This record gives sequence, structure tokens and C-alpha cells, in this order.
Amino acid sequence: MILHLASRSRRLGIPGLPHGDRIAGALTRRLDDDYHWFRAVAPGGLEPIDAVVVGPGGTWALTEGGERGRFARRNGHWYRWNRSTESWVPWDAAPINKARLAGRSLSLYLERAGVPADVAAALVPPVEMDVEAGPGEQIGLAVERDADRLATLVSAEERLSQQQVERIVALLDPRQPLPRLAQATRGG
Repeated sequence: MILHLASRSRRLGIPGLPHGDRIAGALTRRLDDDYHWFRAVAPGGLEPIDAVVVGPGGTWALTEGGERGRFARRNGHWYRWNRSTESWVPWDAAPINKARLAGRSLSLYLERAGVPADVAAALVPPVEMDVEAGPGEQIGLAVERDADRLATLVSAEERLSQQQVERIVALLDPRQPLPRLAQATRGG
């Protein structure tokens, strides 16, 4: 996996070095150089996304963080397990919403740029966080704390061609030259 380092652009910045990042380290061991890693990407000046992975397996917006505890989605609502009362209580799913919004924001940015805009959102929670969904419940993102399983998920299916990957990488890393587009044919 190719790690894209910080640039002076406001669209991309990395606080710290990527070798200290648990997720980047694990993905680097599992994914080849057809994949690209970006840290703290702020496409179009929007809220920074914790990490973005682009490769043949598609574009992934990764959000790290969350809360300690057990959380469940039931009947369209989020709940947190309250150990003191041993019952489920309503929960404001801020980490879930942040991860979904990151994926949607990146998707809209890519769509405006005219490149494949299908972005998979993933929440990478701490070990102490357990998220589950009831039968038939859709949460709109992947929740995976294990970096090795995340690498398998990211590379499970080929969704993008090499040219599409290069175009998306050029959009996310302003230091990369934009690949030339094919010339339009007459009448086409």
C-alpha cells in the first residue's frame, strides 16, 4: 500500500507519521501497491475524514473512534446497554453518524469531479466498543475493529480500474498530476 504523506494543501494533512498508525500499519502489510492510504483528507475543504483507502477494491472512508460499551440498532433506533439497570437505553449514535457522513461527503466530492463516486464507509471502533444490528436493520456502513479483517473487506471485490484509481488518487493528493482524459471522438 502506498502511503501519501502530508502536503501543504488545505485538502490534505497528516498530524504525525503514518508508521504510528495501527490501521495503516496492518493494511500496509496486507494490501499491495495498487492501494493508496490518505490520512486526514478534507475533500473540497469539508470536515477532515480520518483516513481514505483507494484501490481496485473501491474507495473507503474510514472513521476511527467511538465509545466504550455495547450498542445496538433495533426498530430504526440506536440503544446503549446500561449495565447498572441491565437494560437498553436510547443512544445518540454520533460515531456512527460521523462515519456515514464521511462516506457521503467523499462520495459527493467524487461525483462532482466526475469519477466513480461509490464510497464505502467504515467505522474502526476501539476494542471496548461492540456494535450490533437487529435482523433486517441496515446501518449503512461497515463496523470493523480488526485491521486484518478490514484489509480483507477492502480488497474483497474489484470495483475500480487502475485508471479510475489513479484519477481518484490525483484528486485526493494535489501533488499528483491529473491523468489525461481520453479525447472525445467526433459525434460521441
